[in-house]
Amino acid sequence: MTRIVHVSDSYLPGLGGIETQIAYLAQHQAAAGHEVQIVTTTPGSPGARGVSSAVEDGLLVHRIAARIPGGYPVHPRAGRHVATVLREIRPEVVHLHMGILAPTAQVTFRVVRRLRLPAVVTVHSVWTPMERSLRNLDRLVRWSRFPVEIATVSEMAAAPLRRVAGERAPVHVLRNGVDVGEWLGAPLPREREGVHAVYAARFAPRKRVLPLLEALRQTRELLGERAGELYVTIAGEGEELGKARAFLEANEMTGWVSLPGRLSREQLKELYRRADVYLAPGVLDAFSVASQEAQAAGLAIVSRSQSGAAELVTEGVEGLLADDDEAFAAQLARLVREPELLERIVTRNRTVPPLTAWDAVVAAHDEVYALAEQRYAP
Repeated sequence: MTRIVHVSDSYLPGLGGIETQIAYLAQHQAAAGHEVQIVTTTPGSPGARGVSSAVEDGLLVHRIAARIPGGYPVHPRAGRHVATVLREIRPEVVHLHMGILAPTAQVTFRVVRRLRLPAVVTVHSVWTPMERSLRNLDRLVRWSRFPVEIATVSEMAAAPLRRVAGERAPVHVLRNGVDVGEWLGAPLPREREGVHAVYAARFAPRKRVLPLLEALRQTRELLGERAGELYVTIAGEGEELGKARAFLEANEMTGWVSLPGRLSREQLKELYRRADVYLAPGVLDAFSVASQEAQAAGLAIVSRSQSGAAELVTEGVEGLLADDDEAFAAQLARLVREPELLERIVTRNRTVPPLTAWDAVVAAHDEVYALAEQRYAP
């Protein structure tokens, strides 16, 4: 049993990928016998402030909240409060979680070094655009020599850190997890005949919904007389939803592409049980939890090869890969034209759990935690 504290600027009740993954990881670690607590600067409710501790979903959560314009989960004196909490808990491992902006996790670096606590930091986003800044920062503060274990959620996300750190610091890959039992279920009756492809994402530029719609239009053209065998559902909401609806109207795609808006987790599970293919058009995703959930549900994956999601897809096994959007359109058309291939992939995904099942993910974290503890072994 290990006493673990996760420190993250972002946490529940936020609904982003980092927030939910930290919660799931902590819950599964607790179920595996570890003592797990959370420290976060995310308020427990809108407008809440102050330092508090409460058991939430079986975990002790310490909140250090301030009323910041815009509602950002930051606190001007987070370092002092985090240090107080860590002194009281005296964890065996501190696990820091970082996205693009994570001032609390950053200041906790100094705290864990001062307290000589074993630490792991996971980078949850892609820092390739920041590689020059990372290199300059390493020259200035020598972060690659910090006594912490550095991890990312994919090989893609690890690449820029490895190029900067070189041999000075190993960069581990600790992938996000998925609960296979939650997503895998018996297929439900279809609303219509044909191949049903789905995508779930925020309608924001990084999620590439509009390029996906153009690829779908091309897929329809490639299918020719068999075009009617494909229909698509794209779930989600966001700033580009209006543009997406306008694109469907302008290209006469409303009859076979549906935009139902944001769906609950239960509604997503039902959608996947009525589908065959999951579409992953992103190229900047460090890791796609949604793709892993869809694979766990038994769907064939069509992914851009540049994404972190592609690292867990072997061509023709878990799904198909595409180097660009034209190839993406062609790969989706291939699954419509080759029902035997689609059936083989779906059968495989329904019977072989993904590598990111939670038991494997928790075990991988345990290995890196042990390395962090060795740094401070007497």
